[in-house]
Amino acid sequence: MIIDIHTHFVPETLPYMSNRVGGEKWPAIQCVCGQPNHRHVMISGKNYRTITNQSWSPERRIADMVEENVDIQVISPMPQLLSYWFNAQDTLDFSRYINEQLAIVIAEDPKRFYGLGMVPLQDPELAAKELGSLKRNYGMVGVEVGTNINGKSIGDPFFDPFFAEAEAQGMVIFIHAIHPQGKERFIGAPLVNNLVGFPTENGLAISSLITSGLLEKYPNLKIVSSHGGGSFSSILPRLNQGWNINHPFREFCPHPPTYYAQKIYYDTLVYDVKTIKYLIDLYGPTQLIVGSDYPYIIREENPGHWLNNLEVTQEIKDQIMYKNALRLLDISI
Repeated sequence: MIIDIHTHFVPETLPYMSNRVGGEKWPAIQCVCGQPNHRHVMISGKNYRTITNQSWSPERRIADMVEENVDIQVISPMPQLLSYWFNAQDTLDFSRYINEQLAIVIAEDPKRFYGLGMVPLQDPELAAKELGSLKRNYGMVGVEVGTNINGKSIGDPFFDPFFAEAEAQGMVIFIHAIHPQGKERFIGAPLVNNLVGFPTENGLAISSLITSGLLEKYPNLKIVSSHGGGSFSSILPRLNQGWNINHPFREFCPHPPTYYAQKIYYDTLVYDVKTIKYLIDLYGPTQLIVGSDYPYIIREENPGHWLNNLEVTQEIKDQIMYKNALRLLDISI
């Protein structure tokens, strides 16, 4: 069995939001001439991304899952849909539309699909209030959040109301890189923004969860980092060294940083078996979950195909393939 924690969704249509704050910057869907199974996601009049019906069709998803031996997908919105950069009430309305459309997909096969919704995290108290609705009205098991919200790291105490409620609700929090900071320093084709910026963003985000004391304050949070935690695997030894020499951030972290790092789950989307072996050693085999980034071009096809090249016990392979995800999602099969 394989459970894929990292897959994305875009509905076939989006509501017309030109009368809201932001106007044309709101995401819109445009048909692709002569290609009925393709759509352009338009932002500010430009094609942000061309998607296929893999993004919205449960039938197409299931067909791909069968072909690639994936049993369960955990589905979250395309990160650009999170829309933190607009008025919080407008983002709330848009979030409810996205959550409703995602719930429709999940309802097509609730044994194969589980959902991570979205909330207006630029207003943490409003986002906290909406978490109950994600469970109650849409059947979501968790929520997707950005690594930063309008430039503010996810570990900032500003977001405490959201994290307190997420812990109380037992909601999974999937942290996904978005709008990398310092992109003026990325050199090359536009995709470099993702290739270099996303793992850097993940490293900054996870570091902030630890150095702010957030994981000490909310010890029962269920957090997953995309892209294997990105650069955090290189940052962690430095944090440990700082803690060992009594760096001032130690007052927020009575335990060594590794203690907190090993509370977080990490997807396996690192494209390299040697790196996965290192992550097992660093975080422990109980903290890794298969992730593919389906259905985008950078995704890992046949997620988990590298398991046969992973020189570990079958029990560890089973943990990574599905057991860790079952525990995190609190579901049984």
